Amino acid sequence: MISCSENEETLQSVHTAVIAPGVYPVKWTHGEARAKVNRGDVVAVFSTASETEQSYPYTIQTTITRASRSTDDNDVVNLPYSLVPDFYNLSASSSQPSHSRDLAEYATRETRNTEGGGVETFWTFDLSDLSTFPDISSVQFRAVLKAVGTYCDVYVDENSSLITHEDAKEIAAQFDKVAYPVVTKNFGSPPIINSSSRVAILLPLAFNGGMEDELNPNGTSTGLFNDRDQLPPSTDNPYSNYRNVLYLNPGLYNSKTPFFSDKWRPILSHEFEHMVNFRYHVAKESVPVEEGKALLSEILSGYGLPNGDYLMWENIVAYQNNPSPISLVQMEYVNENIYGSYGMGLLWMSYLYDRFGPQAIHDMATHSLLGLDATAAVTGIPKQHLFTEWVQANIVSNTTSNKIFSYKTIDIAGNGGGNYFDTLKGFGALPQHSIPYTETQRQVHSFGVEYFTAIEPGIVIIKGNNIQALIICKKD
Repeated sequence: MISCSENEETLQSVHTAVIAPGVYPVKWTHGEARAKVNRGDVVAVFSTASETEQSYPYTIQTTITRASRSTDDNDVVNLPYSLVPDFYNLSASSSQPSHSRDLAEYATRETRNTEGGGVETFWTFDLSDLSTFPDISSVQFRAVLKAVGTYCDVYVDENSSLITHEDAKEIAAQFDKVAYPVVTKNFGSPPIINSSSRVAILLPLAFNGGMEDELNPNGTSTGLFNDRDQLPPSTDNPYSNYRNVLYLNPGLYNSKTPFFSDKWRPILSHEFEHMVNFRYHVAKESVPVEEGKALLSEILSGYGLPNGDYLMWENIVAYQNNPSPISLVQMEYVNENIYGSYGMGLLWMSYLYDRFGPQAIHDMATHSLLGLDATAAVTGIPKQHLFTEWVQANIVSNTTSNKIFSYKTIDIAGNGGGNYFDTLKGFGALPQHSIPYTETQRQVHSFGVEYFTAIEPGIVIIKGNNIQALIICKKD
C-alpha cells in the first residue's frame, strides 16, 4: 500500500509516462487498489484502455468518517437566454485585444462598388422556432454585399435596418487583420471551394429568429460553420451555398448585453478555425479536440478567458464540476454536460500549446492523422502517457514550474491575476467531490478522468477493471 508520506520521489517514469513529485500511481491486485490518503490529497481515476468511446464502471470509497455534504454544485450564473447546444460557440471578453488599434487604421479594400451593393441569395438555418431542435429547417434569404476585404466578403440580410456599410467594413477588417492571420498561422489554410478560398461572412436575420438588435432570448447561435456548404448542392445536400461560409449572428454584432459586448470578434476566429479544420479532417475530429482548437484560436486572437470572458470561464467550470461524462475521444456532444466538452477541449489544447508551442499545434492541426493520434505523432509521446501527464497537470500546475505539469495560458485554480470573470476553484474542489464514505458506483470513459478529494486521513479503496488511479498529495 502506498502513502504520500512514504517518500518524496523526484520525477520518475512509469511506462514512460512522467510522474510528478508527490504523485503516486496506485497498484492494482485482481481489480482492486488500496492506498493511504491524507486530508486534502486528490485521487485521480482515469482510463486510457480504449481508443474509442468506452466507459468503465468502478467503485470508490474511503474508511474515513462521513463528512457533511452539500448539494450546491457550482457558482455558475444562469444566463437569461439559451444557446442551441450543437451550435454553441464561445465568445470573447469585452476587453480590446492589443492589436485593436490597428483595426481603426485598416481600410477595407474595395474591389467593387459596395455602396450600391450586389444582392445574392443564400441558405441559412431558421432559428425562429427551436422547439424542433435538433431538426432545424433551412430557409433562403437575400443579402447585400456591403464590404469586400482582402480574404472575405461580408453579406448583410437585405431586411437589416441596423448594420451599415461601415459596420460591414469593421467585420471585414476584424477577419482580415485578426481571424485570418491567427488561424492560418496556427491551424492551417482555408479550403478551396468552387475554385475559391475567399470566405463569405453572412449575417442573416433568420439565424437569430428575425431579430437584429440583440440575441434572441428564446434561443439562438452566436455563429456557425456549416460543413454542408463545402459540398455542391445535390439531392442529399439541397441547402448548400457551395462556398466557404461563416454565419455571424446580427444580434450578437449589435448586442449591448455585457456578456456579449464585442463577442462577435472572436466568433470569427472560432468559426474560421472550424472551416480550416474541415479542410484537413473533414468533420472527423472528436468534439473536445476540435472545440478546444477553436477556443484556443479565440485566446490567440486576443480574447477569451484571459480577458475576462464569462462563457469560456463557464465552460471550464462546467468541466471541473462534472468531468465524468466527458472524454477526449467522444464524437458527439454529451447532453449531460455539453459545456463541459468545450471546457475539457480548451484545457487539453491549452496544455499542449503551453507545453509544445505553436508550431506543434500547427503540425497537429494539419496532420493527416486525427486528434490524439496526431498529437502522438507530432510530439513523439504515446497518447496514453500524455494523457496521464495532463491528468496530473490539472491538479499540480500552480505548484510547479515544470512545463510537463504546468499551464501558462490558463490559471487552472485561480483568477488569472484578477482578469477572470471569477476564480476557478479547480478540480475536486466541491463538497460532492469528496471521496464517498460508502462504496459508490461510478464510471469513467476512456481518455476521461474524475477527481476526488480526501476530507480526512484514511484508506481509499477502488475496484474496477481497465482503469488507473493516481494519488496526488496535497502541497503544504
